[in-house]
Amino acid sequence: MPPRSRQRPTPPFRLTPLTESCPVGAFTCGARTGAAEINEYFRTRAMAEQSAGLSSVTVAINPHAVLDADVVVGFFTLSPLSIPISSAVLDAVGMRGVSYRSIGGYLLGRLGVAKRYQGHDYGAALVAAAIKTARRAQEDTGGVFLAVDAKNDSLVRWYTKLEFGFVQLERSRSRLVMRL
Repeated sequence: MPPRSRQRPTPPFRLTPLTESCPVGAFTCGARTGAAEINEYFRTRAMAEQSAGLSSVTVAINPHAVLDADVVVGFFTLSPLSIPISSAVLDAVGMRGVSYRSIGGYLLGRLGVAKRYQGHDYGAALVAAAIKTARRAQEDTGGVFLAVDAKNDSLVRWYTKLEFGFVQLERSRSRLVMRL
């Protein structure tokens, strides 16, 4: 049985699909390494990529926010993913004897938490929400894993410390997977 996440307090946000009315222009996750890429993606490409069917974008909204800059707590993207079978992949997802060349699952692509909301475990809450969303999709369409391509070693450590069961693949410096 795959590891389940520990119970975390419910953060004060509501999850919703990204819509045209979402104030994406006011979003910033700060100036840390990689933040500019996350900001640019959310502001300029997230809606187009979702509309094209490349990913789904889920937004965490503060229902009590007054200012546009405070509305978006964070967001994450999910998309389908197929990865070639290897012993490392099978070990990471706890499978044996698979007769396919690849297995399907989901990619937790982009994830960002607005600078104003950082330091309150909202990133971990968004990962938990992404896992829950992937497990719901798994019930309808299948899929064995959730993968993350961490952008740096610090993020690799962060995802593995979350205790959701992410395992770093041997051949990949940054790909982590967990069994759904």
